[in-house]
Amino acid sequence: MNEKNNQNSKAAPNSAESLFEYLKGDFWPKHGTKVTVAIILVAVAVFAVAQHISSNMEKKVSMAEELGKGLDYVYRGKGDSALITLEASIQGGTLKGLFLAKAALLAGNIHLQNNNLDSAEALYKLVVSNASGVEIILSAAEHGLAVVAMERQNYPEAISLLNAFVNKYGKRTGDLAKRYAKTEPADEIATVPDVLWKLALCYLETGDSDKTKQTAQKILKVYGDSPKAADASKLLATLVEK
Repeated sequence: MNEKNNQNSKAAPNSAESLFEYLKGDFWPKHGTKVTVAIILVAVAVFAVAQHISSNMEKKVSMAEELGKGLDYVYRGKGDSALITLEASIQGGTLKGLFLAKAALLAGNIHLQNNNLDSAEALYKLVVSNASGVEIILSAAEHGLAVVAMERQNYPEAISLLNAFVNKYGKRTGDLAKRYAKTEPADEIATVPDVLWKLALCYLETGDSDKTKQTAQKILKVYGDSPKAADASKLLATLVEK
């Protein structure tokens, strides 16, 4: 009976003193090597994770600094220098992920301003594939692709892209009661009214007066508080005169 109690005591120590005796006299001689190896492995894993996090942080800081060089030129209105710097970073492979998307967006906008449509389009597509679902970056590139189609006078493609943009990002309904009650869905992307205005112009270019009117009316109903409402009102007045 006493032997059985002694065995139970070794198997499940229930006091600080007996636990110490158990570790020193029974557990460590049998399992100490395994425990030591396990501790070492855990320490190595923790160190590896810490190194990985540190490395990632260093890469992000480096990419932010690289992007910042181009941004500085943009803010100072030096588009040519900005474009050279941004494209060097893009082509050199020093930027990845969202940093690459931001650089490509800035460079694409400069190319669009300079009417270099092929370069702008390629950069906007690069943004779309690297924006990681960040809507403010992704939507800007999608908007840019639609503008490129408009500049090429490819109105069917522009209409398709603009409609996709509105359907994706346009959350407001024009329900004034819900708006006053603050229950109307809000747009996360502020450029929806501008995209609707471009859509109205595209319909006008294709001679589709009905859809032109419908789009202009939607701007007035849903985005009557936006600067594009005045443009839509003038457009509707012009269509009535015709």
